[in-house]
Amino acid sequence: MRKSGTLYIILEIVTILSNIIIGVSILTLIAYQAQEHLELNKSFIGSIVLAIGVTEMVEFLSLKMLGKLRNIPNAVVAGLSMILGVLIMAIDMELETTCVVWGICAIVFQVIKIGNAGYNILKQPFLNTVIIILCATEAIFCIFLIARTVLALDHHLIFIGISLLIEAFILIVEFIIHRYQRKGI
Repeated sequence: MRKSGTLYIILEIVTILSNIIIGVSILTLIAYQAQEHLELNKSFIGSIVLAIGVTEMVEFLSLKMLGKLRNIPNAVVAGLSMILGVLIMAIDMELETTCVVWGICAIVFQVIKIGNAGYNILKQPFLNTVIIILCATEAIFCIFLIARTVLALDHHLIFIGISLLIEAFILIVEFIIHRYQRKGI
């Protein structure tokens, strides 16, 4: 196997593991926070947004050149997500304001991701169909986050955790399918 092929495989595995780790971490911290009656803070939200942006950028880098050209909007969203995560952690604002800003930005990000997945649906129909469903559902949760702010934050984070785990499962299936197809040819 060529070294460049190995790099793509390593980046795909890093993406899968990152989605699993972030998803499990979110769900675990939400459960712990609920048991201990602790309040979430904007640093937690900012770190989640930043981690998801980094994971999406690694996912973009794991694509071969033709895939990268078709997924440039996802790379832009990943970069903007990383910037948003840093800004949420750095700027002094209340948690309610953070929820509104995050909700608005997330809706824009989801619309871009839906458009990109729709454009690429013929290349990877299984993955892109699931991405469209997850993004549309997340946009709905973002509307609740904007409307109810802190009251909807736990539910929004729980959905994101579950969504990341579903995406990791789909990426595992796609990874296995692609490895099997290459060996079968």
